[in-house]
Amino acid sequence: MEILAAVSKGAPGILLVPGAQWRGDRLLLFIDRTSVKFLAGNILYEEDLAGFLQHEFPFSGTVSADPTPWFAGLSSHEVPFCMSLAAALAPASDDSISGCFFLERFGRFYCSHRTDVELAARELPLVLDGLSALQQAPGLFGMCMDSMGELARASLPRGVARCDVGSFLGKFLIGAGRDQITLAHLPSVVRGIRRSSTEEAERFLQIPHRRRMLETLERSAERVGPLLARLRAAW
Repeated sequence: MEILAAVSKGAPGILLVPGAQWRGDRLLLFIDRTSVKFLAGNILYEEDLAGFLQHEFPFSGTVSADPTPWFAGLSSHEVPFCMSLAAALAPASDDSISGCFFLERFGRFYCSHRTDVELAARELPLVLDGLSALQQAPGLFGMCMDSMGELARASLPRGVARCDVGSFLGKFLIGAGRDQITLAHLPSVVRGIRRSSTEEAERFLQIPHRRRMLETLERSAERVGPLLARLRAAW
């Protein structure tokens, strides 16, 4: 996933690009003038270009492979986000399936639910901004984390770049019971903080910018919650 996230255009003169698939379980991840990285089943290989062509296409007059349609349809802006989302979902998949099969499943999911995914990706940075601001008040931040589940703290990314948001979104779509994180209870917790008369809450809320961030956090968590539930059910 990390290799595909840094996708290149391929090697000049060779009709192979990252995302190309051949022989059922081969997926090209990276190619340049000298080296190639590709997936065969669940094994990552790195070879020099000449050796790769000789081993994988020994009888081909022309070297080519069909691009994976869903991956070929992604813009360069979408690729880091999508691969981070896929990487977050991968640990919950069956270890016995091939990497190609998993990515095909992910591609169908992403293409079928693109609208909900994109809407969630617009709301989650606002949620992350609000949670980041709350870290200045450890008690309040702890209340929010507790409402999201035991793994919430470990699931928070360090930033709000597209790849961070993709990874964060994926964490909401996997897990069960104590291993699941959720935003279902966060709006009511944030609402309680905004109305609280405790010393920590009043000290935090005396700055107007923080009050606005909490209001945005509450609204965004309410809007994105149903989207996450639909995506989780679909995955």
